[in-house]
Amino acid sequence: MGKSVRFLLQFTWVNLGAIFGFAAIIIAGCYATGIPHDLDTSNLFETYYSMFPTMILLCLFLYAFSLCTNNLNLGLSMGARRRDFFWAIQGNMAFYAVICWGLQLFMSAFPALANWEVRERWELLNLFGGRVWVFPLVCMALMVLGCLSGLVMVKSKIAGTILVTVSIFVMIFATVFMMLSADTGVMDYLLDTEWGWPWTTLPKAMLAVLAAGAVGGELLIWRVIQRYVVR
Repeated sequence: MGKSVRFLLQFTWVNLGAIFGFAAIIIAGCYATGIPHDLDTSNLFETYYSMFPTMILLCLFLYAFSLCTNNLNLGLSMGARRRDFFWAIQGNMAFYAVICWGLQLFMSAFPALANWEVRERWELLNLFGGRVWVFPLVCMALMVLGCLSGLVMVKSKIAGTILVTVSIFVMIFATVFMMLSADTGVMDYLLDTEWGWPWTTLPKAMLAVLAAGAVGGELLIWRVIQRYVVR
């Protein structure tokens, strides 16, 4: 399994480097355009910073897609055992989740540490605050979905394309909804109505669905990889 882990790591460092590089560009762009100390300034750097946790999730989804398509096919064609490669994938996804969790915590805390002016959109940075295990769980669930999307793509390009497209649109829609909620306070309005109870239970329900989906997805990934035919 060690060879499979080392094989995947050569791609992991590049992907993580891209995420960290993007984070550095966002921070530098915020400073260059006056975001930290001028509340009247609003631009793409502010938007990218506020939605950075969800952008991490989108990147991990795409990386896991590649992990279970190109990387899987190349690794097995080079003689990797299917069982070893499956566990190497698990370790790789866990490594992604831990590193990106640390980066998300840093990006969430940095505005306060650097004495930036408080903005309403910064609330999105603490989207998973209070429960330290939530963000890694969401990372793993999205990567499992990305991996399954890749395996489906190998079987059927049409079905795989539909699954990937729907998944990306759902993530984008959720991000836009959360940004609008932060800007307009619509969630506070919904919670104060008599129909507010579904919105209060929605986060817990989503976490339960993600956890169950991650476990079920892992079983499917194991089964498909054991029967995977190198192309």
